[in-house]
Amino acid sequence: MKNEIIGNRYRYIIDTSYGINKDGFIAIGTESVVYKGLKTELNGGLQFSCVLKFKPKYVLVDGKVVNRLEIFKNEEWKIFEELRECRSIVKIEDVIDDLGDFSLPCDKVAGGVINGHSYFCVVEEFIDGWSLEEFCRDEYWKLRKIVPLDNGLNDIVSYHDFSSTEKEEIHFSYNYDNILKYQDQILRFMIDLCEIMEFVTEEKNILHLDIKPENIMVTRYGKELVLIDFGRAKKITKANRFVKSPLSDVNYNDNETVDRMYQYGTLGYAAPECYSKAAEDSKFPFTVNFEQGKMSVESDIFSFGATFWECLNIFELVTKNKLFSDDIHEFYRKNFLNDDTYCDRDLSCTSAYYHKKLEAIIKRCTRRRTPNYCDLDNKDYYHSYKDLKKDLEDARDSAPTIVKEENPKVKNAFSWCGRMLALFSVFLIIYFIFRIMAFNIAENKWEILTSNYNETQFYKLEEVAKSLITTAPAGRVDEIYDKIADFTYKDGYISEYEAALLVSLLQRINNNDLLPERIDEIMINADTRKFKEISVEIIKLEGGEESAGYELAKAIFNVEVGKTDITKAYETLMKYKNNVELRNAVIKLKNTLDNDKNINIITKETGLNRHEIREQFEEIAEKGAEE
Repeated sequence: MKNEIIGNRYRYIIDTSYGINKDGFIAIGTESVVYKGLKTELNGGLQFSCVLKFKPKYVLVDGKVVNRLEIFKNEEWKIFEELRECRSIVKIEDVIDDLGDFSLPCDKVAGGVINGHSYFCVVEEFIDGWSLEEFCRDEYWKLRKIVPLDNGLNDIVSYHDFSSTEKEEIHFSYNYDNILKYQDQILRFMIDLCEIMEFVTEEKNILHLDIKPENIMVTRYGKELVLIDFGRAKKITKANRFVKSPLSDVNYNDNETVDRMYQYGTLGYAAPECYSKAAEDSKFPFTVNFEQGKMSVESDIFSFGATFWECLNIFELVTKNKLFSDDIHEFYRKNFLNDDTYCDRDLSCTSAYYHKKLEAIIKRCTRRRTPNYCDLDNKDYYHSYKDLKKDLEDARDSAPTIVKEENPKVKNAFSWCGRMLALFSVFLIIYFIFRIMAFNIAENKWEILTSNYNETQFYKLEEVAKSLITTAPAGRVDEIYDKIADFTYKDGYISEYEAALLVSLLQRINNNDLLPERIDEIMINADTRKFKEISVEIIKLEGGEESAGYELAKAIFNVEVGKTDITKAYETLMKYKNNVELRNAVIKLKNTLDNDKNINIITKETGLNRHEIREQFEEIAEKGAEE
């Protein structure tokens, strides 16, 4: 029994440093169990992150045994290959149908173990970020948190288990400014997904048929969307834009099971036409004014609308209904399987600050089906992402003028704008006054935050730090940067996220005189496990090329990421091998170079023999151990 999988080019293991329980577990889907993995080339070398998606080789669908592996190879894999050119769609790196004697205990599957007898593995690229659901609920509104336990593991605490004080803070944050910022972010996500789906459906003639927050990833840096899980996807043609659901009739009086689904897709997001016909005298949940099982781009657009309806209502859904927090599927099953709530979704139960045009778009996406809803001339429905995107862009561009007039803040804002246009000099005075006030507010926030800080508050630290640098008086910018940097350094090594923050602040400051020294500080304090990621950030800085820290970061990046300039990196290593302050970075560079492939390159280009190079590497390692 082994804990590794051998693929075509790589060997894979579960990343047991990842996850709430440090077991690599990411999620469980309808037909797969997903883990964070690490891959290493078969002949050795560096480890890289990946996703290991274990799928059963055979599944029971409508009482029939289906060869899931064969379907994946003949249909899904081909779809992924067609979409490979789009960076916003997850990439498949390998498909391993024989897991050998790999065995993984897993209490989330029948039988309690994942092995080669019952499962195959799809290897996908790892997206560092959140699902759209996690971003909205956890990252933006902080309606769930992770609490470290004494045993080194973590626990997830949901809003309903927060203290009264924590709940008050959450509700205080749900204010006019934050709602409008959130709306702006969601509108950008909606437009981005439209562009992705234009490529998928209108260029490649593919229906996704399982659009939902869980299948949309948000990258940690850049907040870009990546669409995942094409397990339900179907090909269409220009001549025939419809596909039929393969599901047979179901009894809606029985509970839904994996082998007997109510719908093609996911309950709560799938369009009404994706639901199976009712069997055995059970009642179909919707009024039948359409051809059941006939799926089209309109079906995906319904799911698009349902997805972002949930995003816009997420605060109320979580805080006002514990069932939604505990079990989203059960919440939708109990409350939404009827015409009145499932279709024509609006924003009446959420904030009044949301844009009226945005509400109209959601409603049109999820409109109740009529006999002619698929007719391209029927303007009550969206039939293309091009039209949907156009309306979203219009909503985005007009949002500042549509917010309810009775809001005094908006009235005051418009009133001030008119005066400022007439009195430019007054504007300048007010600008500087507000800048000073903003700086004082940011300083106060910093003191409060840092007095009782923990790592889960990094998003706040990042926001306040950027505000401090942006509003600081010109003569205090360097002092403020040092204050922020010293705080990140004080508890030991900094993470890649803290390094990215410091780099972004240095880019704003643009002080080349102090830049080399500050780059060295970042590399000196860098988490030794994250040198690769931190080096990626460091080399974004212009003007610090002469610093030792920059040279080491560039060398680490070239060897570990770019696979280039191996000999130049070796020369950098020799240049700084005795640098005590940057010893950790030197050791990291030595480790990245210390493999047969790189040593062969160095030998060929320098004339040194392998024994000499090995001795130099050992000398560096010994110095590191002594220090």
